[in-house]
Amino acid sequence: MTETKTGLGVSYKRKEDPRLLTGYGRFTDDIEVKGMLHLAILRSPHAHAHIRSIDTSQALKLPGVVAVLTGEESLKYTGKLATTIDIANKVPGVYPIAYKKVRFVGEAVAVVAAVDRYIAEDAVELIQVEYDPLPAVVTIEDALKPTALLYEEWGHNLQQDWRSTIGDIEEAFKNSAYVFEETITHSRYTGTPIESRACIADYNPGSQRMTVTCSTQAPHQVRTLIAQTLNMPEHIIRVIAPDVGAGYGTKLQADAEIIVCIMARMLGKPVKWTEDRVENLLSGMQSRDYSCTLKIGLDKDYKITGLQAKLYANIGIDGTCHGPGTPALLVAGSYFPGAYKIPVYDCQVVGVVSNKGPYGAHRGYGKDIASYPMERMMDIVAQRLKISPIELRNRNFITKDEYPYQNIAGPIYDSGDFHQLMSLALEKVGYDQLKERQQELRKQGRYIGIGISAMLEPSGAAVFNGIFNGFQAATVRMMPEGGFQILTSHQNIGQGVETTLPQVVADIMNVGIYDITFLYGDTDVTPYGLGPFSSRGATFTVSAVHEAAKLLRDKLIKIAGHLLGIDPAELEMYNGSIRKRGSSSPEESISLKELGNKIHLWPGPYGTIPEGLDVNLECTYTWTSPVVKWEPDEYGRVNLYTTHPTGVFIAVVEVDIQTGQIQIEKFVVSHDCGTIINPMIIDGQIAGGIAHGIGGALMEDLEYDANGSLLNLDFQTYLCPTAMEVPDIKSHHIQCPSPFTPLGTKGMGEGGAIPSPAAVANAVEDALEPFGVRVKDLPLSPEKIVQWIKQSERYAYVNS
Repeated sequence: MTETKTGLGVSYKRKEDPRLLTGYGRFTDDIEVKGMLHLAILRSPHAHAHIRSIDTSQALKLPGVVAVLTGEESLKYTGKLATTIDIANKVPGVYPIAYKKVRFVGEAVAVVAAVDRYIAEDAVELIQVEYDPLPAVVTIEDALKPTALLYEEWGHNLQQDWRSTIGDIEEAFKNSAYVFEETITHSRYTGTPIESRACIADYNPGSQRMTVTCSTQAPHQVRTLIAQTLNMPEHIIRVIAPDVGAGYGTKLQADAEIIVCIMARMLGKPVKWTEDRVENLLSGMQSRDYSCTLKIGLDKDYKITGLQAKLYANIGIDGTCHGPGTPALLVAGSYFPGAYKIPVYDCQVVGVVSNKGPYGAHRGYGKDIASYPMERMMDIVAQRLKISPIELRNRNFITKDEYPYQNIAGPIYDSGDFHQLMSLALEKVGYDQLKERQQELRKQGRYIGIGISAMLEPSGAAVFNGIFNGFQAATVRMMPEGGFQILTSHQNIGQGVETTLPQVVADIMNVGIYDITFLYGDTDVTPYGLGPFSSRGATFTVSAVHEAAKLLRDKLIKIAGHLLGIDPAELEMYNGSIRKRGSSSPEESISLKELGNKIHLWPGPYGTIPEGLDVNLECTYTWTSPVVKWEPDEYGRVNLYTTHPTGVFIAVVEVDIQTGQIQIEKFVVSHDCGTIINPMIIDGQIAGGIAHGIGGALMEDLEYDANGSLLNLDFQTYLCPTAMEVPDIKSHHIQCPSPFTPLGTKGMGEGGAIPSPAAVANAVEDALEPFGVRVKDLPLSPEKIVQWIKQSERYAYVNS
């Protein structure tokens, strides 16, 4: 018998790739339903305006148009958008289709259903809307002025205003040998999934059941949001998510999807909407867009004595209903300390609403907001102290023997070793040789830079007061023929779970991963759960699958012991069978296929199942974190994340001082995500995250004008990195298993995107050190680089 290759730590090729790469994937827009109508949405051209009147008469006359719906008319079918999350913030009353007022360019004003999309789009052009424009609130400064209010009932434009103080920050600064202050900003950008949102709603008037097929990360949450918004019983709604072309946190909401459901319910026919790229950029989830002032004190040995953070973020029209982004600012407030020991901490977080698009998640959810300013600040402080940024970090890193470590703001870090990660990254990048090369190239008029960023990735959020509240169920089932099925709500959005989750079960059952199928994406099939967000797969979902598989394994071994007449304690799973430990005798083993057949078919359960066990060969386990803490302590601190992957990222860049062009030569990563399931998939996730970070650092920017209009509405003007901009990426791993998960696994899907913008910015600043350039606002366009160089006091001297 050939022994089956099983287990963790094996770089299996992704099981899902052959299907997707050969065109056999099935995405929402691929699906056609008999009698299906198509939707087009009329979107507001104004950022801020009252709606005076809407005339749909000409659109209704167009042949092929079945219905036109305005916001006021939709109130017969819908309530306000359900809240996704509510923590220390205001929740606005907003509707799926604008009612009385529009608050951003691109907001839905009316909807057309027609026999095809072309007619629907033509009909949209025939709708006449009369607006009374209002002043646009575009910047943070605009929002803080009383010139215009997005939600008049609030009396201001603050959706969130939170502060936390632990220790006496003024006393800490007073007693510090050095105190530095810097304001660091980040531009607004988005996730640009390869597949934009799509939705098909099919309402059956006879059964009164609604089936919704959509491109979402979280089918169960979408079902809940649909039920609450439409005031429908949740048990008559089914949500199906087929193949999903990426998520990145940008597919966690249900706003436009609600419109499709309203039309299907109103018409009693299946209705389809597919978001085009302009709609995606206008009304999809947007993130970052903040100004953060950090003030940091240090003693004479360069140890941090205190940290003060003041964060002002522009969260667009809303970050609780259209999208779940507002509490990301609280995550940032909890994680500004990052990888470092901070003895005194003061933090204020302010989120202002504006007439930009809705605020949501994009591969970070506040962890990115905490990381970029702090990692930039560490380099800036090192420059001013004239010491190495490596030395400054090493003096302040949390040490390996201090884990589990409670950050002063409350989070509990499970495990890690930043000093080892730093040493590994420096060794692999050849840091000393790079510094020598840097000096040689400067003599030739070429400027390379090396940028370092330490990474902390809080993973596996368990957030109270929302739909992200921190549990995960999984079912593992054995079939009569001995194969296995895994059922969870953890949607496949490209992260490789069709491979890694079978690896977990294969390790327990000692079978091959192709003997295991992963079922997901159907709320009528899978146990209720929360789906992939916050890098929670390896924390929550892997743990749930692992524990469910263990329960089923133990059950199978008990049945096998009964059939073989051997004490179950002496049995083991081996290569698709159960045998007496170490035995090669056929009489002392039974194959899983034979076991399944005996129980389900011949002779059947009554002669095969020992007393005390049920016949059902499946087990379900719901995993909750042992360290999540929702009850605030005396300082108001909580702990929402279970695991904390870590890393050190080093970017090497070359800057052309004549053109301002930045070429990233390479990225070297040292990384710890605990116990590794599939190294190849981890490396791919890190590389994909770095690509996102490069986009945010160098080119991606949702640029609004003073009237609140988005200026870059397609990929000709909203620039994303391609293979030409993404460099060679080398990842190297250590494993510090988490004590808080059954396998020691930690999440890691966001880890590449969180530290890479700071690594790039620090590298560019290092390259331009001869000119004394301070890297300011992102993205680092060639025009900005040239301007900063020419404005520098040393420019003429260096070029003389």
